[in-house]
Amino acid sequence: MSLALATALASVLGFYLLLGIAYGLYFVTIGAAQMVPAARGAGFGFRLMILPGAILLWPVLLVRLIKGRTHRPAPPRALRGVHARLWVFLVPLVALAIMMALMLRPVEPLNDALPRGVIFEELVS
Repeated sequence: MSLALATALASVLGFYLLLGIAYGLYFVTIGAAQMVPAARGAGFGFRLMILPGAILLWPVLLVRLIKGRTHRPAPPRALRGVHARLWVFLVPLVALAIMMALMLRPVEPLNDALPRGVIFEELVS
């Protein structure tokens, strides 16, 4: 990766985060209460908890705030079904990943020798 490309990517990321911080502060003070009526009167702790998500997801929240689209919360029974299906998929996947990591680890160390640096060589001499 060239230095110019890395600089451009860092600038874009910095600009994104700067806009996110500005929108996040607006969202936790005013916008959350406009989107979700239950957020009215929420305390400082709640606002502090949603601030990182508001900073990172500011484009999605901005579009929802502009459209004025609020969604009804899903019923708990439907969420339990989704949660159960996710666990049925994730538990074997995580177990398989752990078994593969254990199978693929090296049996013997790849290199027993300590790296020889300038400081180490001066101490030995």
